[in-house]
Amino acid sequence: MNRILIVTLVFGSSLAANVQCAESAPARLKVSGQEILAPDGKPIRLRGFNVLWWGPPTAQDAADVQELGANCVRYQFGYKPAGKFDPKQLNFMEQQIRHFTGRGMWVIPQVHTFEKKISDKQIAAPWNDAEIQREFLEMWTWIIEKFRSEPFIAAWEPINEPHNATKEQVKEWYVQTVAHFRKLDPITPIVVEGTDYSNPWNLEDYLKLDDPGIIYSFHMYTPHEYTHQQKEKPQDYPGKWSRAFLAEKMSPVIKFREKHNVPVYCGEWGAVTLAPNYEQWLRDVGSILEENALPWTHWAWMVKPQPVNDTFDCNKAKVGIYKVMSQVFKDALPKK
Repeated sequence: MNRILIVTLVFGSSLAANVQCAESAPARLKVSGQEILAPDGKPIRLRGFNVLWWGPPTAQDAADVQELGANCVRYQFGYKPAGKFDPKQLNFMEQQIRHFTGRGMWVIPQVHTFEKKISDKQIAAPWNDAEIQREFLEMWTWIIEKFRSEPFIAAWEPINEPHNATKEQVKEWYVQTVAHFRKLDPITPIVVEGTDYSNPWNLEDYLKLDDPGIIYSFHMYTPHEYTHQQKEKPQDYPGKWSRAFLAEKMSPVIKFREKHNVPVYCGEWGAVTLAPNYEQWLRDVGSILEENALPWTHWAWMVKPQPVNDTFDCNKAKVGIYKVMSQVFKDALPKK
């Protein structure tokens, strides 16, 4: 009888623990074919902004972007590898993320860069240096364990714009990194993007992974000479380009999505606001994304002490771009 009682107690406490764990597990997005699904199983289109730790997002920023119609932010944080993971470098993350999750907005945490300069010609990064990769995975282990139960984490995105790496290096690195993430969190989607700064044409077959919970990403700054132009050499849009030109440059991501039956997401898009007629470029790219049912986060929402017109940033003080992005959201959202 004592043995039965002991077994009952053991299995009873185990069952209670499992029930408690299931109840405390946060709702997550899911991947189904080309769709991203909300926790209720219905398709969801993520739309929002990048927010950046160097222009720390506030509770007011979260309210402002949600008012525009955003349901998502791609949250970029910084970390400088030093040989051993230092959680103190990330002591700002919890508050900044919860400005958005606390409002029911989906958040994609992502490290902006993770590299160490060895010499003028050599950079150590996770895909080419074992020690850097070890610290990188230690950092992400800490992040995932800390936020695994946080509601409204849309996906983990290991790193921004892999570069100075071959396709083979990036593929092998993603395979290893995704496997590590999955040991810690088997359900939350993971965002991956191509090497060479994640242009639309960098989303190629080599990047397709076996994991069914992957969201594939690209960035849209084409034509770079226009979107990143300087005051000294002004170039107008459309000029020698056109909306059709932009659509053609984005066509590889549509082909990738159709061929592999996976979701594709535009993690960044924008043009410097000193570019002549940047408003039309934004409207054209925004409408192309919407016509092709591509989720997106614009680069970027950030409030500075003084509004300036030589950056990509959007905020209420930058009246011109704020007006354009307000219309982009208005055109994109379902009509009531």
